[in-house]
Amino acid sequence: MTDIMTALRTFLLGQQAVTDMLNSDATKGPTLGIYVLALPAEELAVGAHKCIVLLASGGQLGKMRRSITEARIDVVCFGETDFDAAALERPVAESLKNLSRQTYANVLLHGCTVSAGPFQARDPEIFWPAMRRQIILRADEREVGYAAV
Repeated sequence: MTDIMTALRTFLLGQQAVTDMLNSDATKGPTLGIYVLALPAEELAVGAHKCIVLLASGGQLGKMRRSITEARIDVVCFGETDFDAAALERPVAESLKNLSRQTYANVLLHGCTVSAGPFQARDPEIFWPAMRRQIILRADEREVGYAAV
């Protein structure tokens, strides 16, 4: 099984509209903040700022075909303010809508459907302003370069 979350992170890191928004807040965070499953401690220590976290959201929906899986993923865009979080969420959503059959981090991503959101949701543990959107990501279960037998 491939790591589709890392592939999605790699895709978002390649989207200039997204990275421009993150870079506009570069003094707040130690790195270009797109993370899988959780924020690292060094990001938490900085306080509320623009960053993105990709969360597993209900697991695999099923297989469309033999080697293609669909997974539900929550994309959470944080900001220093609610306005900042919403501003970051817009280019992220647009990028996800335009995701089209390409390879990222050795995973063939087929496409993405925005299934819910955006909705305003402060994180219950850190209470940072956030906008959340749920997507369904279609990806090949085989790593690129896999040879069918």
